[in-house]
Amino acid sequence: MEQYEQIMSINSVLPFVLAYSTHGALAGIQLGLGLAILFSSVINLLQKDGITWLNHLGFINNLPNEHKRNVGIIQLALATLLCLPLVIDLPFFVSLLTFICVAVVYITYQRLWALHSQTTGTLSRYAVVVFAIVATTFSVYEHNSPLQAMRYIAQDVMTYRPLEQSWQNEFDINAPKSGQQAVEFSLLHSDGKTTSQLSDFLGEKPVVLFLGANSCPVFSAGLADINQLHEKYKDSINFVGVYVSEPHAIDEWPLARTQLVETSKILFNHPVATDIAQHTNFTERRWAADRLKSNLLNQGIPLLVDSMDNAVNNRWVGRPARLYFIGADGRIIYNPGKGPYSFNPLYLEPILDKYLANQEQPKKEPLALLKP
Repeated sequence: MEQYEQIMSINSVLPFVLAYSTHGALAGIQLGLGLAILFSSVINLLQKDGITWLNHLGFINNLPNEHKRNVGIIQLALATLLCLPLVIDLPFFVSLLTFICVAVVYITYQRLWALHSQTTGTLSRYAVVVFAIVATTFSVYEHNSPLQAMRYIAQDVMTYRPLEQSWQNEFDINAPKSGQQAVEFSLLHSDGKTTSQLSDFLGEKPVVLFLGANSCPVFSAGLADINQLHEKYKDSINFVGVYVSEPHAIDEWPLARTQLVETSKILFNHPVATDIAQHTNFTERRWAADRLKSNLLNQGIPLLVDSMDNAVNNRWVGRPARLYFIGADGRIIYNPGKGPYSFNPLYLEPILDKYLANQEQPKKEPLALLKP
């Protein structure tokens, strides 16, 4: 398999990296706390004497024998409820009550511990209380515990990412490579009024061809750079976009599965669309393309819409985002590779400058592009 460039801008996905990292951190703490409480409950239920050094870590196990069993049962119940979202769904109110109970138990134990002038493990127990408060707030906000929300995100990635990679690897073998002749296609514009072929934009000028959809954060963020390049080179280079199927439709690998991710997107004013279902007919796809052009794309840049058989997407491997630079003679000059990791329009500028500096007199004879 040909190795491609890894040039994606981290800024294009920063809001989502931060949100998913927060999800992961909270979920990890919840699971770790659950396992710690489970360990403490085993000690209280099965061992007569507590383990003194564990109190330095905030474990509740150095108790009088008459209380050890009752506390151990409470701990076992809390540990189970904290860890269960790793494998099954729990109702929102159950998670909420669990975190409240964790805070109450640790606050109560800390006060009793302080009455006996004992300070070991105080910082750890306060940290547990703080996390319980944060997790309670999170659960109210998301209507899910941190662990359950992260499980949904992980399941999406494990389900859809392998499918995307498998599709890309299968079709990229036949995608146009640098030095090869471009493949002809004919598509309707996003306004639904005219149809154009790729060869219509070649001959006198080279073409920057970009493919993607509004639910891809890398593609959506990169359109600002496409617009800047268009303003600089519009007199000597044609820019053409093709709108393809949605990589992060709300019914297929939703990007903003949680409220935290959606909020992060809004705070960073990211242009990605998180409200589009996968297109079931051409009218829906053209509507999504027309909205993207109205909101994000320079009106002087034509945006074509792939047909529902995804012929252009499959031939050029456009999903989730793809970039090509095609010479005026129809040969591929630049193909950084499969998206989203190889999509960064800013890397085009020196390539465009070099091409224009070496360009001969434009040829006006008809091009012989490869048949689709």
